[in-house]
Amino acid sequence: MENTPKNSRSILNMNFRERVVTFFSPEKGLSMFQERKKRAIASGYAYHGANKTKNSLIAWQTGGGSAEDDIDKQSTTLRVRSRDLYTGGGLGRAAPATMVTNVVGWGISPKPKPDLDVLGMSEQEADDWGKNTLREFNMWAKTTMCDASRQLNFWEMMELSFRSELVSGDDFVLLEHKPNLQNPYTLTLRLLEADRVCTPETDGESEAKNLDNGGRIIDGVEINKDGEVCRYHIASYHPMAEETQGEITWTAIDAYGKETGMPNILPIMTVERPEQRRGIPFVSAMIEQIKQLDRYLSSELAASIVHSMLTVFITTKDPDDGEYALPDGVPEDEKVTDDPMKIEMGNGNVYELPPNKDVKSIGNTRAPTAFDSFVSRTVTMIASSVEIPPEVLMHQYGSNYTASRAAALDFWKVVRRYRKQFIGQFCQPIYEQWLAEAVALGRVDAPGFFDDPAIREAWCACQWIGTSQGHVQPVQEAQAAISRMEAGISTGEQEAMEFNGSNYLENLSQRAKEIKARNKAMPGEKEDKQDAKHK
Repeated sequence: MENTPKNSRSILNMNFRERVVTFFSPEKGLSMFQERKKRAIASGYAYHGANKTKNSLIAWQTGGGSAEDDIDKQSTTLRVRSRDLYTGGGLGRAAPATMVTNVVGWGISPKPKPDLDVLGMSEQEADDWGKNTLREFNMWAKTTMCDASRQLNFWEMMELSFRSELVSGDDFVLLEHKPNLQNPYTLTLRLLEADRVCTPETDGESEAKNLDNGGRIIDGVEINKDGEVCRYHIASYHPMAEETQGEITWTAIDAYGKETGMPNILPIMTVERPEQRRGIPFVSAMIEQIKQLDRYLSSELAASIVHSMLTVFITTKDPDDGEYALPDGVPEDEKVTDDPMKIEMGNGNVYELPPNKDVKSIGNTRAPTAFDSFVSRTVTMIASSVEIPPEVLMHQYGSNYTASRAAALDFWKVVRRYRKQFIGQFCQPIYEQWLAEAVALGRVDAPGFFDDPAIREAWCACQWIGTSQGHVQPVQEAQAAISRMEAGISTGEQEAMEFNGSNYLENLSQRAKEIKARNKAMPGEKEDKQDAKHK
């Protein structure tokens, strides 16, 4: 037949309906047959998550963009929405604020620990070197001279940087040198808001453009043809500022010094995908849900307020009543409008309406019986997305000890991960830059620091100590720490740092001084068991 497909085997395998269609339209009949065969042989993900014929999946519209398309070019929109949620309170503020309080707290402090094996130092020499280095570092870090704008000290800048990373998606630390009269160190840190790193000749939108040398600028981050980040483009002021400061210009800052190889600028961000150049705000995945929950809560609050107001309206059908006899329900100094056709609700207000006018309210008679459970479920979903247990996010610890302890331990895993990342991006690089200047000035003795990268790394080794996890039942947890030390699976230094962020050896030294002072002040008093054991 002239209208049959060329593949006779296909015709033999067709069902009755497909053969009838094929008789009139060979192309359509063959297409139906092939589509049925695809459905029949689908297996693995092709039959499940990757299936394109199931009714439950056929309407699922997805893209397939790169990290640049899906993240970098959406940065501006995500930033402004995240900031709006943060300034408006609610979960949009609670989630980043909770992370800042736990990850950074009152500051992450350094404890220099040079590598003894590489440097050939004794433990006493290393301790003495560490104490002197820490004194020098604190002299620089505790004043506002470490800030290029002379506003914050090192730990305050640390908190601001991490908070900005969570709210805006990322921020940048520009390392500069500026002399001051308070200390000999010239290293200064300039925190740059995420918006100032943007593609030149744009209005602050997240855009990208190709360069003649084969490179590309992606929302202010320039990469070469090999994909290596080589420089950052910084606007002279915030590109969306209402008060302009003259014509905006862009300055290109090399990512690393050409002579030293040290970083000139530190990007502070969380990377989710390979080839991602800009960060995303902490609540990005749940922006829609948080906004909808805020709207729902505002709506319920407004409805409750309106229904709590008992307002009486008096109507008249006589057009000759003249002036209204009753005064307005809202005092003159509290009115927001003088329009007689707009009634202001108030507690117990009584209004007389114009002739032939009536007021009918459409009240919400639905009692919000499912309010608590609905909000609780929504909060749980949002909390799981940002990896914060609902009890921690809402600061409600109504469960038993086991549940509260499990939530705290689960959350602390997330805190440690973010803290380790932030130390690697912010704390340690800045410490290494400062230490290089201290060695160059001769205030810290570090032989071979500039001669061998391995020796330099050994001198730069540093332990960073932040706020501790906190305790639900401190007595039991202290006993557990003692058991771990006695079993040899932990050390006093580790337990002191985990328990309250203190230094074990310093605790012992201070405790010895306290025991000696007490025995001197009260020589006849019997020692307690802990003091005797300590001695």
